Amino acid sequence: MSSAGRLLNGLSTRVRGARLLVCLGLVLSLAVGLSPMWGAEGEGTPLALGFVRSDGTTGIVEFTGEEYVAGAILQETPYGAPQEPLGHQLVRLTNVERANNGLAPLKAASELMASAQYHSDWMASHNCFDHNCPGEPYWVTRIESAGYVNYQALAENIAAGYGSANDAVQAWMNSPGHRANMLGADFREAGGAYAYSGTAYYHHYWTLDFGTRNDAQDNPVYPVVVNNEAWSTTSLKVQLYVYGQGWAQEMSFSNDGVTWSPWEPYSCNKAWTLSMQSGSPATVYAQVKRGSTTLENTDSIHLDVPLTVVPTTMVFLWAQGSPGTIPAEYKMSIETYEGWTANADPGWIKLSQGAGTGQATVTVYLQGFPIEEVGTYSGTITVESLQMVVEVQVTLVVTSEPLQKNHVPVSTKVQV
Repeated sequence: MSSAGRLLNGLSTRVRGARLLVCLGLVLSLAVGLSPMWGAEGEGTPLALGFVRSDGTTGIVEFTGEEYVAGAILQETPYGAPQEPLGHQLVRLTNVERANNGLAPLKAASELMASAQYHSDWMASHNCFDHNCPGEPYWVTRIESAGYVNYQALAENIAAGYGSANDAVQAWMNSPGHRANMLGADFREAGGAYAYSGTAYYHHYWTLDFGTRNDAQDNPVYPVVVNNEAWSTTSLKVQLYVYGQGWAQEMSFSNDGVTWSPWEPYSCNKAWTLSMQSGSPATVYAQVKRGSTTLENTDSIHLDVPLTVVPTTMVFLWAQGSPGTIPAEYKMSIETYEGWTANADPGWIKLSQGAGTGQATVTVYLQGFPIEEVGTYSGTITVESLQMVVEVQVTLVVTSEPLQKNHVPVSTKVQV
């Protein structure tokens, strides 16, 4: 055990005839440094193009590089997962330990999350490390007050002073009483929380509550768990764990709670494809059935399924009578985890590839564009993947003036 962390002895009691284990015991700080690197003036390929009139004035200057140019954002990520709460990390990391021991994952229950947060906040704000701090409700009453009722089993681990969520989980796993809660085969749900106080003795306070319950009709609550309760996914294809073993005969699933898959024989494991129709997080609805009794539950996961297109602005220049445009082509980078399509309008914008899966580099060039009239012409390349769309703006400038190339400093990399 870390000298900065502390665990308490376990307690035991009984709730509704089921053995209830109570254990005690453990913060996560993330620091990411950003250090931009700058290209020197005059280096690399031209990143600004324009033409100069006979009187010396500039006709147009546009960035055309495929890097980050002077802070410009050249990529779009329609969906991105928010930072995972530290309390949720406790549940996810607990499920890692349970998987390593051949056990089913726990579902993060909002009521247990609320109860745990209440207790961590109380410990931090009152400089107390115990299941029942002075002035606070009895720990079982606290869980009931959060709405977790009709339970068959409850348990609680606490910890203080540990440096990360992983440290807290590992300390619990190395303590027999706490480990018994973490690997309790009778538990189906959990809720974790973290609180910090600069004035409290241990600074960092963790709580992890465990439970199993019935619904208001006294039927078992059988959760569905997406990807072992991962916080986010980079693919719409996920794995479900469906509780109900020994009871359920059939199961069915939905992405909207309205349109359901056909009933199929019950299995605790199910491959499923999420929908992005309702945005992020995506929710899976699951039903299990035995005879005429149907039980429903849900789980959600954040979508971190990016569609990244670089660059999102392209500028071509063509001097009348010259052999080709400047630049002659662009390399458009597409990155996604699913299939994509790319379409250009008008037709003189040409693409080397119009569809694909995953990462690709598409060559963009012009052919058959207007050459008669001096002026500026516009078009769009539309890249789509799932329900995500990125539009790339294409500009063609036709001029009778001589062209000039310039270099500019660019920010090319971010160090993490």
